[in-house]
Amino acid sequence: MFVRIFGQFTLCFGGVCGTWNSADSRKDKTWFFVKRALPFLGFILVAGAVALGVYSFAYRANLGQLQRTGNVQLDQAADRLLGQLASFQQLPNLLVRHPIVVGVLGGGISQEAANAYLVNTALTVGAEEILVLNRQGVVVAASNYEDPFSALGQNLAREVYVQRALTGGLGYDHSFAPRDRGRDFYFARGVIDGQAPPIGVVVVRADVAQLEFEWEVDETVLVFEDEFDVVFVTNRVEMVLTLDSDDGMREEAARLFPREEVKPFPKYLRSDLFGVPILNFGTGTVMPDRALVLSEYIPRLELTAKLFLDTKTAAQNARVLAYLAVALLALIGAVLVALNQRRRRLTDRLQVEAQVNARLEARVEERTAQLQATQDQLVQAGKLTALGQMSAGISHEVNQPLAAIRNFAANGMKLIERDRLPEASENLSLITQQVDRINRIIKNLRGFARNEVEVAEPVDLNAVLADAVRLAGQRLRDEKVTLDHKPLGTPLMVMGGPVRLQQVIVNLMGNGMDAMADVQNKVLGLRIEEDAEMVRVFVTDTGSGLADPDRVFEPFYTTKDVGASKGLGLGLSISYGIIGSFGGQLRCRNLDQGAEFCVELRKAP
Repeated sequence: MFVRIFGQFTLCFGGVCGTWNSADSRKDKTWFFVKRALPFLGFILVAGAVALGVYSFAYRANLGQLQRTGNVQLDQAADRLLGQLASFQQLPNLLVRHPIVVGVLGGGISQEAANAYLVNTALTVGAEEILVLNRQGVVVAASNYEDPFSALGQNLAREVYVQRALTGGLGYDHSFAPRDRGRDFYFARGVIDGQAPPIGVVVVRADVAQLEFEWEVDETVLVFEDEFDVVFVTNRVEMVLTLDSDDGMREEAARLFPREEVKPFPKYLRSDLFGVPILNFGTGTVMPDRALVLSEYIPRLELTAKLFLDTKTAAQNARVLAYLAVALLALIGAVLVALNQRRRRLTDRLQVEAQVNARLEARVEERTAQLQATQDQLVQAGKLTALGQMSAGISHEVNQPLAAIRNFAANGMKLIERDRLPEASENLSLITQQVDRINRIIKNLRGFARNEVEVAEPVDLNAVLADAVRLAGQRLRDEKVTLDHKPLGTPLMVMGGPVRLQQVIVNLMGNGMDAMADVQNKVLGLRIEEDAEMVRVFVTDTGSGLADPDRVFEPFYTTKDVGASKGLGLGLSISYGIIGSFGGQLRCRNLDQGAEFCVELRKAP
C-alpha cells in the first residue's frame, strides 16, 4: 500500500516537473513550480502534525492501559508473597502451646527431644529454621542443630523480632544472614506458661530463595526493596541485593550488609512522560530498554514492591497507528489529486460539449417549430375524435327512451284505432315522460361535464325500482331475461333524486342484460339490504363478468363494440357521479358467475 501511495505522488511530481520544463520564462517556471509544490508541502506538514498527534495520543493511552495492568500485577505479586509467608507467620502461634516447647524451656524435656521435634516440624512445613530461645535470648533448641552455621547456644536477645516477641507481640524481621549468605524472613512469638511474662520465644525462619523458586517465570521484572533501597526479594537472580539509591544510602546499607554482597543497581536515566515515570536502562541488562516503573509499599512486609513494565509494545502500537494515519492521509491526498485531474479533464470536455450543444440547440429550435405545427394538427384531430366519442355516448344514452317512445306511440295508435282512448291517453303520458327523461339525460350529461352536484332529497326507493323495472320490462321480455326481484311491502326512504336514481338503476340493468347476450341462463338480480344508516341496492347478472373492475367507472372506458348498440363507456361514469352527488357510493365486483354492482345510499332522516 505504501509503495502504491509513493508511486502516485511520484507520478504527480513527475507531471509537475514535465509541465515546468514546458514553461516559457524563468519567472513563470518558478511561480508554476511553487504553485504546484505548495500543496505537497502543506500535505507533508499536515501529515507530520497528524502523525505526531496520533502517536502521542495512542502512546499515552497505551501507557495508561499498561499502568492499570501493572497495578493489578503489583497487587497480585504482593498477595502471592503474603500468601506464601502466611503459613510461616502462623507456625509460631501453634508451637508456643506445644508441650515439648514448653517442657524444654521448663527443664522437663531434654534438648535432644526438642531438637528432634523441631527437625520434623521444619521438614513438614518447609521452614528453613525453627529456634526455641529462653527468656534471656539464648537458643536452647534448633531444627538445624547439626548445621555448622546453627544458632544453637547463641544469644539472640538483641534481635528486633526477639524483643517484640518478649513484649507479647508478633516478632517480624527480614535480613541477610551472613553465616549462610541467605535472605530470610523471621517470625517470633513469646511462650507463656500459664501467665505473663513469656518464659521463652519460638522463632521461625523462612528462606527467600526457596519462596522465589516457587514463582512462575514472568517477563516483567519485579523487586521488593527494604528501607535502604536494597532489593531483598525479586524474580531475577541478577537483581538480588542490588542497591537502588544514592551514595549516602549506599554507605548506610554497606554497614548492615557485607560489602561484597551489595551490588550496584543497573544505571538508568529517569524521565516523566505524560506524568508517568519512565526509566531508560539501555541494552545489556536484565531490565527493559525503556521501563515504566510502578511502586507500592507493603506495610505488613515493611518492603516496597516495584514493577518494571516494558514500554516497547506500547510504543510499537502507537507507531503503527501513526503510520496508518499517514497512510490514510496519503490515500486521501492521492484521491484528491486524481479528482483534481479528472475535474480538469471534465472542464475541457464540458467546453467542447458546450460548443456542440449550442449547435444542437439551434437545430432543436428548428425542429421544435416543425413539431409545434404537427402538434396543432394532432390536437384538432383529437378534438374531432372526442366529439365523435361524445356523440356516440349521447346516442347510447338517448336510444333507450327513444325506443320506449316508439313502442308507446305504436301502442297508442293501435289503441286509438280500437277506440280505447283512455289507454291511448296513458301511452301519450308515458311518451311525455320519456321526452322529459331525454331532457334530463341531456341535463345530466351537461352536469357531468361541468361536475355539477345535485341536492339530494328523500326518495322512496321501492317506487324508483318499480319504475325502473317497468321501463326495462319490454327488453326483459324480448331478450327472455328472468328478473329475480322481490319488492318490499313498505316505503323505504333514501337520500337522492328520483329521476337520476332511476336513470342509474335502468343503466345498471341494461348493462347486466348486455353482459348476458351470449349466455343461455339469463338471470338479472335486484335486491335490497339495509342497516341502521345505509341502504344498499345490488344489481347482479349471470354474464361473463368484468374484465377490469378497477376501470369500469372511467369515462370512455368500455368493452362493447362501437357503433351498433352501445356507446363508449359514459353510462357508468355518469352513474358513478350521480350516486356520489347523493352522498353515496357505487361499487362493483366479479362473482363466481357474472358481476355485481352495489348502489349504497344514505337513509333519509
